[in-house]
Amino acid sequence: MNTRQRRSRRSLWPIGWALAVFLLASPTALSPQGLSARSPNQNGDEVVANLSAGRVAVLVGKDGIAVATAESAVEPGTLPPLIVPLSSMRVGVLLGPVEWIAPDTGRPPIRLDAELRRNAAGFGGNKPSNYEMPATDVEGIGLGFLETLRAVAAQLHASLHLGPRELFAELVLVGYAPGYGPEVWSLRYRVEQEALRGDFYRTIVHRPEYIQLYPPDKGQPRTLMEMRYPPNDPADAPILELLKSNDARIAPLRGADPGLGRAADLLGRGESQKIKIDDGLEFLRAAFQGVSPHGARQMLVKITERDGVEWLAGESLLAPLTQQEQNDKKQAGPSLRKKPTSP
Repeated sequence: MNTRQRRSRRSLWPIGWALAVFLLASPTALSPQGLSARSPNQNGDEVVANLSAGRVAVLVGKDGIAVATAESAVEPGTLPPLIVPLSSMRVGVLLGPVEWIAPDTGRPPIRLDAELRRNAAGFGGNKPSNYEMPATDVEGIGLGFLETLRAVAAQLHASLHLGPRELFAELVLVGYAPGYGPEVWSLRYRVEQEALRGDFYRTIVHRPEYIQLYPPDKGQPRTLMEMRYPPNDPADAPILELLKSNDARIAPLRGADPGLGRAADLLGRGESQKIKIDDGLEFLRAAFQGVSPHGARQMLVKITERDGVEWLAGESLLAPLTQQEQNDKKQAGPSLRKKPTSP
């Protein structure tokens, strides 16, 4: 196997240390319309699970990575797929039920983006200010988030009306791995239910499937990667398909600006690695404006090896930093919320 082939797939090594379990405290039920729900618990209180739903696109260019998301308002309270900074060089994108509310309890909502951020920041015993990941980072983050999801699912006792191993949530990891380069992983969490008695069910979340989307296998095109949630959403086709079919909302981008035209042509040819990241960002921004519903909230970040994660839109949608995280920001950098100082 040559060096190029070795770089194309990064091995996942088993994790030997115990992972923290986040105890989430509200019995909840979900509906089949995309895992958003309201149902009474045993005390008659109602619990609401709000979705992170919509479209995600990732473009790995010549000199950086662009990540864009746009909301699909499937129900009131829907959030766009949430881009969560995990280190100075990596973000996660959350799709699925992310905000858990027990309206009559007085407890604050449980936000899974905050849980993911804290889990990744403390991974492997590093202090939150370090934000550097060892070689086992992908599997470690995936298994840590699995414990969070299992803690939620343990409280789901009503039927979800879902098929076998139905997709419960997806975590997309995007960034630069030290000594490796740009990579994109899709971690897919599936759920099953077992009827125990009457309408009382046990909900089981399986270990995630780890699917490396970038770099692709040798000889495969390097182009726009796109995910949607709910996965069976009958909304528009992926942006790349709309581009290839000369859809009226996307086709004008080819002639609107030389940079947009170059980006569109290179994506169509499967050569995203030749796109200047600023051209790629403008293409994604314009394409999302064309295909997203009016007023849909969006998130947009750029990641480069020189400057790390840089927010361009939508940061305010994330769960606020805790007081401890704010203290860590003041004591050391780079922070989760600002791009690091250039060397």
